[in-house]
Amino acid sequence: MKIEKIEIRYLEGKLSEPFGWSQRWTDIRSVINIKVITDQGIVGWGETFGSKETLDSVASVLKIAIGEDPRFIQKIWNKLYRATFQGHVFAKSAVYAISALDTALYDIVGKAENKSASEILGGRLRDSIPVYATGLYYSENYAFEPLIKEAEEHAINGFKGMKMKIGALTLKEDSERVIAVKKTIGDNIKLMFDANEAYDPINAVRFSKLVSDIELEWFEEPCASRDDKANKYVQTNSNIPTSGGESLSTRWDIVPRMVNNIFDIFQPDICAVGGPSEMHKVGVIAQTLGKKFNPHFWGTGISFAAALHSLSVQPLSQIGMNDIPYENESVLECDRTPHPVRENLTENIFVPKDSRIDVPTGDGLGINVDEDALRQFTQGSVLIIDSPSSGQRIF
Repeated sequence: MKIEKIEIRYLEGKLSEPFGWSQRWTDIRSVINIKVITDQGIVGWGETFGSKETLDSVASVLKIAIGEDPRFIQKIWNKLYRATFQGHVFAKSAVYAISALDTALYDIVGKAENKSASEILGGRLRDSIPVYATGLYYSENYAFEPLIKEAEEHAINGFKGMKMKIGALTLKEDSERVIAVKKTIGDNIKLMFDANEAYDPINAVRFSKLVSDIELEWFEEPCASRDDKANKYVQTNSNIPTSGGESLSTRWDIVPRMVNNIFDIFQPDICAVGGPSEMHKVGVIAQTLGKKFNPHFWGTGISFAAALHSLSVQPLSQIGMNDIPYENESVLECDRTPHPVRENLTENIFVPKDSRIDVPTGDGLGINVDEDALRQFTQGSVLIIDSPSSGQRIF
């Protein structure tokens, strides 16, 4: 079996109402989608981050895989990594391409062998994954009532944890919002908050002190994600555990920060870390180093399925008789914000039950892509690559 062709698309959906976080407002949701086709007609799906402008650079990396046998997943991963290493694989286009392709290969191999991706990864340790709701973004005029209403809805829907945004308003204003949400959901539901790199270390620590009278699960991305000195200062001085890692890629980017305790909790995203292969490696290293491992998610059903499979083979952070979410069992982000592409591209098989979602049991990723929706959300031309790389790559 050989990889014969790869189709690359930029998908975008318009939101009915914009929402915001510390860095900006958005009125769209988007993703780069890849369709990998073998000479036997087996199709595998993958996705990653980027824009129409990054399609060419992603394509230039994916060309390296044309002609390879998709069953040799680790060989292909290392081939692409080695080919892009001196071109700064961490500079996103390369590792985004690797992440999307790696996801698609698990889909292909699973379909070829009538196995799920988790079986290809070594066999699941659990059949469902604990999840928390991500939402509680800023709405128009930074309105307060919609924030509280949304928190109530997540609680009614059975989520045992939820994450909200901070960093766009004053420290005092955002602290009041955090305290109000926590009061609304009560002591039995965990609350996390995400600054999206908004603060310098002094203000981050000040913020943690403003909300120190309530129990909070973690403080996400307090400072710039690669400012290790700033993040280490917050980790040392905050009474709330800190988290980060969604912007980091591969074990070489993440593990040194684990060793140096830059964050208490690490949150790689399967679309950026290097796909299921690398997510599993980083997760096992996290367990080895005694670090909590709660991956980030911001895509469609394709990458969500891949993340579920990856966490199904993730060992407990600390071995014990029982799996306890947040304590020794990894939890996965479950995006509840509007996303027209996510809501239409795959069937809605990801239904939370008691704040857990079942790992798909079908072959490969266990999802079906609606190709009518794929066409509907495609912006610009579809890039088709069917010949190996000439060695000239664009980053």
